[in-house]
Amino acid sequence: MKFKRIIFFFFYFICLNINSQEITGKVLDSLNLDPIQFATIITNFNSSTITNEDGYFKVIKNSSFTDNDSIYISSIGYSSVSYAIGNHLEVDDLNILLPAKSIDLESVTVMNREKISVEEILKNVRNNVINTYEFGYRKKRIFRRATDMSGISIFDIKIKNSSIKEFDQALFDSVTNSIPRKNNSYYEVISDYHGNLTDPEIQKINIVKSLSLKNEEGEITINAIEEKIQPIVDLRMKPDSYFKFRSGIFPVDIEADGVNFRSIDSTNMDQLKKIEQSKKDEIKSYNESNRNITRNFTNDYLKNGKKLNFEIFKSPRKFKFILEKLAYIGYEPVYVINFSPNSSSAKYKGKIYVHADDFALIRYDYQNTKLIRDFNLLGVSFSVDDNYGTRIFKKNDSGKYDLYYFSNSYKTSFGLDRPLKIIEKNKNVRGRRKQNQLKMQLKFNGNNQTKVQYIVLSDSISSKSEYDQIIDKEANLPIKVIEYDPNFWSDYNIIEPTQILKEFKIEN
Repeated sequence: MKFKRIIFFFFYFICLNINSQEITGKVLDSLNLDPIQFATIITNFNSSTITNEDGYFKVIKNSSFTDNDSIYISSIGYSSVSYAIGNHLEVDDLNILLPAKSIDLESVTVMNREKISVEEILKNVRNNVINTYEFGYRKKRIFRRATDMSGISIFDIKIKNSSIKEFDQALFDSVTNSIPRKNNSYYEVISDYHGNLTDPEIQKINIVKSLSLKNEEGEITINAIEEKIQPIVDLRMKPDSYFKFRSGIFPVDIEADGVNFRSIDSTNMDQLKKIEQSKKDEIKSYNESNRNITRNFTNDYLKNGKKLNFEIFKSPRKFKFILEKLAYIGYEPVYVINFSPNSSSAKYKGKIYVHADDFALIRYDYQNTKLIRDFNLLGVSFSVDDNYGTRIFKKNDSGKYDLYYFSNSYKTSFGLDRPLKIIEKNKNVRGRRKQNQLKMQLKFNGNNQTKVQYIVLSDSISSKSEYDQIIDKEANLPIKVIEYDPNFWSDYNIIEPTQILKEFKIEN
């Protein structure tokens, strides 16, 4: 009986592997062979995606390919291409060339369209929001990827005074020298969404599957530092101590519960209960954070359900608009409009793409032209140096537009050059409660680059009754992996990872 069961599962997994097939390829400009990012890939077997920054894509079919299967590739400003797949076992590394296609603005009247000014186009976009965008109940499956790369250029601690002899300059030099100067991490999650844009607060979002790919070197280093410092803390500091942090004129009192300076006592049941509760709180916080982020990405392009929440529509006088051309995405005519700052308070330039028939905004590209934020006061500095991205809107089965793809990248710089005083006090010591004191000068400079991508994998109409039956569930923390596994998402049409992510691997 056991042997038959093994044989059954063996053939089951073979059939599963044969029946699930995929197509991978790259979309290129036929003239210069440059990769075309964000090209739309549509299939006749109900599977679609877009190309990544390098022009690559992958689509999956959960059954065998047939002679009738094909893919349809389109991008704004290019002629569309269809490709017959046939009954191939698998199709790898297609190179698909798209020829450029656009219409001279002088010829728009030939297409039964009146020539229209950019001001009239923008006005029509604003006035048609209620009619063109989706506000009803929908159920979606959403994929999100976050890439985070951080670096430290300066990290220095100078000890001015210490009442604990072990906390000397040599110890803190070893600490600063052991901290890694670069750290990368990647996070991916698929969530199920139920709700509508009329009332964003009632949307229900549950995690289906998630992973994190993180260089643990920083965490390992912190653990090593704790192993150095912990015995000193346990030996030198009294129970019931609390710590007062003072940086220049800014005092902050923090009780011992707020800062875990002491090692964990495995016989202390109260501490163990706190640790267990902390794990539950971490899972709850992770799920709630995912809900908030997904909710914000899904909703933030509309304000109060009536207006597009982009500065170029809220304050159009700050920008200069130029109608560049009338282009095509597939068979759909699209106005391409450039925008740039026309005021010192405007900080972005880019392009918008407006459907020439229903005046829906279908794509928005932006890039900052100056620092987004620049703060420097009393030795603390912070700036947002770069911010750019793309949003693509797609018509759904109800004939309304909804956010289909979101990409946002930004780079921040930060610094700290301030004195810091840590004072140990004790509640149960008579007389002077001050026990120990550590004075130092902190100097720190670093930067961080973050990129977030969001794509709707599936989208269909829903209802209030269906929404009411959905229950909020708390998924476990993401699965940690040490190198990118292309098979982790083998059943989902996610955005193809870039080559850098594919090659990322944490060495032992």
